[in-house]
Amino acid sequence: MSLTSLHLIRHGVTASNAQRVYMGRSQESLSTDGRWQARELARRLQGQELDAIFCSPLRRARETADIIAQPHRQEVRIDPDIMELDLSRWQDRPASEIAVADAEAWQIWCTDPARLAIPGIETLDSLGERVRRFLSRVRHDYPSGSIAVVSHDGVIRMAVMEALAISWDHYRSLPLDNTSISTVEVGGPHPRLRLFNDVGHLSGAGVSGPADD
Repeated sequence: MSLTSLHLIRHGVTASNAQRVYMGRSQESLSTDGRWQARELARRLQGQELDAIFCSPLRRARETADIIAQPHRQEVRIDPDIMELDLSRWQDRPASEIAVADAEAWQIWCTDPARLAIPGIETLDSLGERVRRFLSRVRHDYPSGSIAVVSHDGVIRMAVMEALAISWDHYRSLPLDNTSISTVEVGGPHPRLRLFNDVGHLSGAGVSGPADD
């Protein structure tokens, strides 16, 4: 039986992550800690064969993917379908400020994000459609092998839920740390979750961002 392992990797930490500021689709770079995290992850993955490396167009993901790709001499493939949620309504604002200034929307976002439909925040319906397109392409192009996907918290949560046919009601049950690996195995009769939010390469010294970028 041919199986494809999808290694879903959240980008390294940024200054905004550490300050609990929402970045959305800003082109912020990794912090010094984030680059260290990415190097540690690259060392972890250097002995593993990777058939392809995909990443979001955003700089923090591209920088992480480029560091991971170096030992494999792989070309990183940019895919807009795995870009972070559009959070322009809250971009560059700390969570503490949003909770006060946009209290009703914030409450829905924290408790039932699938229900949130307001200007400046991409819906989970839209995110799910993008992620399904990406997963469909990968399954078609790589019916077997090992694929690294460097993306963002929301995208990875959705990819795990879509692959395992889990209700979006569990979105808030899937927290992810920076440079964590979540591995889903697809192609068999039942997809299998092999790893989730694994940061063993950081040896307890890593810096994690907030639940959302």
